[in-house]
This record gives sequence, C-alpha cells and structure tokens, in this order.
Amino acid sequence: MPMKNVCKIFVLLCAIALLYTTSMYGYIWLKMQPLQPIAPVSAVASYDIRPDVNMLHAVNSVHRAQTKEKAFNGFEIDVSKYQKKLVAAHDASTFAKAPALEEIFAAIAHPEEKTFWLDLKTPLTQEDIQYIKQIAKQYHIHPRRIFFEVKGGETADLLSANGFPILLQISSHFHEDENDPQKRILLNAELEDLLRRYHPWAIAASLGKYPYLQAYFPKYNKAIYSSTTKRPSLKKYFLTRAIHQDPTVRIWMQDQYTALPF
Repeated sequence: MPMKNVCKIFVLLCAIALLYTTSMYGYIWLKMQPLQPIAPVSAVASYDIRPDVNMLHAVNSVHRAQTKEKAFNGFEIDVSKYQKKLVAAHDASTFAKAPALEEIFAAIAHPEEKTFWLDLKTPLTQEDIQYIKQIAKQYHIHPRRIFFEVKGGETADLLSANGFPILLQISSHFHEDENDPQKRILLNAELEDLLRRYHPWAIAASLGKYPYLQAYFPKYNKAIYSSTTKRPSLKKYFLTRAIHQDPTVRIWMQDQYTALPF
C-alpha cells in the first residue's frame, strides 16, 4: 500500500478517535446538567468520622476478606438471612455455603480500621440489629463505620432509631426520565421525600446513575459503586474522573471481579 494511503488512513483513524472522545465527553457533560435543580440541604449529613472511599464490592467469603484486606480501606458485604441467621450472601444460591456475618469480621486482622457497607438483602428485626451491635463492640468497630444500604421501610426506620448511618438505595428507574421535565420532577420528588424522612448519610447508586444524582442533588453525600470491566470505556473513564473530583462522593466502591481468580 502506498505510503500516501497509509497516512490518509492514519489521519482518518485519529480523527475518528478524537471525534469519539469528544462526543463521549460531551455526552457525560450534558447528562450532568439538570433540567431543574433540586438540591435541598436539609438532609445533608455530616459525621465526625469520615469513612474511607476506597472500598471493595461483595466481600462475602473469608478468603476474599483476608486476601484483599491490605488493598482496600473498606468492604461491602451482602447480608441475607438463612435459617434465622445473618449470613454473607447475595442470594439463595449461595446460602448453604455462606459464612455467618461475624466470620467475615473475624477474618480481618484489623476490622476496627475498616469501613463496612452492608447491602441488606433481607429485612432486619431489632434482634438482628442487636446482633450487629454486638459484633461491632466485639471487634471494636465504631458504629458509624457500619453503613447500611437499604430502601425505605420498616428496616430503615429501625436502623434510624438505632442510630446507624443509612445509605439510601434509590429506585432502579431513577435515571429513566425519557427527557420529560415533568417525569424528572416526579422522580426527584419521590427521592426527596425519602431523604427528608430518613436523613440518610448518603445516597447509594451505581456509576451510571451518578450524573443524575450530581445534577439534581449536588449537595447530598453520595456512595457510588462501579463494576470493573476488561473492555475499555471512555464513558466510565470520564465518570470516574468526575467522581474523584467530587467532594460529595464520600464512598467509592469497585467490583474488581475480573482481577480475581475466585
């Protein structure tokens, strides 16, 4: 192939790459522009103990906790109930082999130095909450270092009454406004009602929903989680970059599944 043609192809590829990068940056920028700013400050939380932002997702095994203790400042644990006991499991398919919640804490050399994000897959009773309080006391973990991801309801009411910080789980459809300003206002109003009811420590959401939370609720604390993928993603790159520059993102959690042999 003549050198002239090679140069043309190279220039064309560079132009396409530049166009793609620019368009993706513009897409993220547009997503973070609100139709109507809704950012009440009444529920902005602040505690004297600020958690670390470098957390690992789904630490549901003793092996994973021990292997990743030095690499991460905090762990997310899925909490389910099996035979009336709280276990570290995402769903019923792993219940039989799931360790008791206490076993995860016991496996860590210095649990008092970690921040824990408990993703509740089951309702909690007052007895369950007392059990978690006992674990925190036994392993010298400050209660404000144990965060509960939960939707509104009786469990959220109990956790609030017991003084535990809540990461309010937003609706999975929060981002689906179809570019309709009225629908956007209704979705925001639903979340705002929950924020005023529970005064959560932060709003918990996936990376993809972050632009909406930042656009409509820029003053609220946020707990954002992201999956690790092998496929390059400029969208994820620009979002992650924005998150690390955002002081309201108080907790950042990643999967790191693809980097693990287990």
